[in-house]
Amino acid sequence: MNATERAALLQGIELHDEMAGIVDERTLEILDRRRKTAVVRRRGWLVRRMLLGADVIGLLAAMLLAEWIVSRSSNAGAVDAVTETILLVASIPGWIVVAKIYGLYDKDEERTDHSTTDDLTGVFHVITVCTWLFWAGTFLTGIAHPTAPKLVVFWLLAIPFVCVGRAAAR
Repeated sequence: MNATERAALLQGIELHDEMAGIVDERTLEILDRRRKTAVVRRRGWLVRRMLLGADVIGLLAAMLLAEWIVSRSSNAGAVDAVTETILLVASIPGWIVVAKIYGLYDKDEERTDHSTTDDLTGVFHVITVCTWLFWAGTFLTGIAHPTAPKLVVFWLLAIPFVCVGRAAAR
């Protein structure tokens, strides 16, 4: 429990004690039950979920646009593109875990003036590391064979898409 939650709890107890002489016992029971079962959601709870959604949408948009751009200019097989798309979508939870490790979802709770420009370095690192890990994983397993142009286009699109999505989420 942080200091803000502790202060709110003490304020609620003081209010409860003040009301004891004014209202009947049944009302006090109802207020006490609501105070104990109320879930207090802070700003950080909502912002973390909005940032998560922005990251997923940015990654999916970059993936689809990269697939469209590269497949138009090459004769790559559609079956391989479908496999790569499925693998990238399946790997998104891993991207989120890496973003969490980089602290991209925790800084808004620490500082209310935290902005998307403060996240730019972390987003760049996460996108770069995860793109490389995706390529290495597909290369080592042989499941898919994404081309360098497709990965570069994805990487170039994902960074601004995720940053713009994060700015919109905030």
